[in-house]
Amino acid sequence: MSVPYPPDTSAVGSLPSPGVTRGSRGRAGVGATVLAAAFAIVAALTMALAGRSAEAAEIRVFSANGVKLIMAELEPRFESATGNKLIVTRAGPGELRRRILEGAGFDVAFLPAETLRSLATLGKVVAGSMVDIANSDIGLAIRQGADKPDTSSAEAFKRSLLAAATIAITDPASSGVTSAYFLDVLKRLGIADKIEPKLRLTKDASNSELVARGEAEMAVELAHEIRSVAGVEFVPFPLDFQRGIVFAAGISTEAPKSAEVQAGVKALIAFLSGPAAAPMIVAAGLQPAK
Repeated sequence: MSVPYPPDTSAVGSLPSPGVTRGSRGRAGVGATVLAAAFAIVAALTMALAGRSAEAAEIRVFSANGVKLIMAELEPRFESATGNKLIVTRAGPGELRRRILEGAGFDVAFLPAETLRSLATLGKVVAGSMVDIANSDIGLAIRQGADKPDTSSAEAFKRSLLAAATIAITDPASSGVTSAYFLDVLKRLGIADKIEPKLRLTKDASNSELVARGEAEMAVELAHEIRSVAGVEFVPFPLDFQRGIVFAAGISTEAPKSAEVQAGVKALIAFLSGPAAAPMIVAAGLQPAK
């Protein structure tokens, strides 16, 4: 039986959130020397926070699909450096929020900041523990070499969307942050009813891959997710409609936790929010949070 809880409306809005950046940085390689030094610091911090020789701990991480590229790089390196084991559950933000509200256990969550704030309000995340980690812009994916949609103005954007045969978006029922915002954009443009029949809804899938395979003409997704798929290009929304999504980490209010788990969680967040993680974040196609 599902537990009733307030709907997550945090992703819907007509204006960019404070601190949201417009535009995208290029990717950069991750320097092996920088990462080696960073994880040496993580290992030392883990032991220092535990107050003794750190024993291996299992840290339960709820991680949004939008940061899977960061976690894929981080997970083996963090485990090797600290001896801890990350038990990572990946899903859409809405699905993870639902599981948390229904009582699923976790130690740290890596989710859109607005989702974390709503969970803190509901007593599921320690409010003072939340730290912004990275951000990425919402935009369109089109097939490489295809004519680019005109996004030079709101009117041009409207015409381009109306001309598209199919547009892949994450199913709004899963509380996808990009689809919630895109549906709000359609309402602002006054074309929601005309675009609805063109929408192809996905769940726990890459919208951009549908474009690459020719199964959709356009897709709405985060910039770094689009750029990670071969055969597609990123097209930004018009300036007045650009919005970024900030991802943050926060600690569960669930208790009790062992000293080892507490130390591991703090070390994980300290690394992710520190300057040494910036090359990894940029390599994954996101921008370090400021």
